[in-house]
Amino acid sequence: MKGKIVADSIEVENLTVFNITSNIGAVTNVDGKFSIKAKATDTLYIQGLSYDSKKYVLTEKDFWLEELEIRLHLKITELNEVEITPYTLTGALKEDTKRIQVYGEAFSGIDAKAVKYYEDDVRLGTPVNTAIYNPLAPNGSNFDLKLIGKGIGKLLGIKSNPKKNSELVFEERRQRDIQTKSFSDHMFERFTHNFFTETLKIKHEDISIFLQYAEMPVKDLSLFLKPEYELQLIQYLTDKAKAYKLENKKE
Repeated sequence: MKGKIVADSIEVENLTVFNITSNIGAVTNVDGKFSIKAKATDTLYIQGLSYDSKKYVLTEKDFWLEELEIRLHLKITELNEVEITPYTLTGALKEDTKRIQVYGEAFSGIDAKAVKYYEDDVRLGTPVNTAIYNPLAPNGSNFDLKLIGKGIGKLLGIKSNPKKNSELVFEERRQRDIQTKSFSDHMFERFTHNFFTETLKIKHEDISIFLQYAEMPVKDLSLFLKPEYELQLIQYLTDKAKAYKLENKKE
């Protein structure tokens, strides 16, 4: 699959294009072009620090195009920040989830149901934008993903593994996004006040202190915030709550 990222800004270089379905990544060149192995129904996830991330589901019609074009929009920074604390939560799951944004593996703000379709038409012949991997970008740009991968690898200390490089860049960007909020903020976004007081049996006035006690390194937090690790996160907090109450009982 050969494609191009276009945006409201000219800065479209070094954006991460990740095939969630096949777990393969690529990086755009200075013109926003990329080449990645994909097939119809695969989901591409495009991310850049200055842009709103986008999730794109490939269709059969995309492979009839010489070059798939995907548009990104500049990320808008709001001036006023609203802080959500335990005191603003009601303890009712249905009501609280309406008030807060649930964090989802760095895919927050993405409408997973939104799929881009081209106008209906009938085309005969063989698709020009095939799913066969091509290391060079279209139109003779001489954009070699392997060379770019090696360049990134030198910077990151990894040799001759473009896929590993792109995955590492993607994860480092995700970890930087996670670090913009505290551990407590992430937990308050993910769980209701009732979860701490009723499930973990933490007193209302001790919740903030408990979250400081349960805080973990950003690499571990990055893993636990993934949807597939939801149960492990709950188990971690449960174990921490037991240890916290035990230590306080000794005192």
